[in-house]
Amino acid sequence: MKAKFIGKYYGTGYDRNCVYLEYEYRGMTYTVMENRAKGNEPLSWQHKTEQSRIDAILDQKPTQGEPIDLDEIWTMLGW
Repeated sequence: MKAKFIGKYYGTGYDRNCVYLEYEYRGMTYTVMENRAKGNEPLSWQHKTEQSRIDAILDQKPTQGEPIDLDEIWTMLGW
């Protein structure tokens, strides 16, 4: 699934050399940053990292109708 571009924002003040690009992926938004004054992590790496993070979050949530494992909930709560 591809990310949908939402908008572009420019930093002000101390981050005036930064460009922030906001995207939507699987119903969640994330931002990648390009620092025009000095090198930074490539945008492709940032996209891959953020999309992997969103995939991990969404893949952990039970879908509607899927049984919930109560033992797992007790373990997460430390009981």
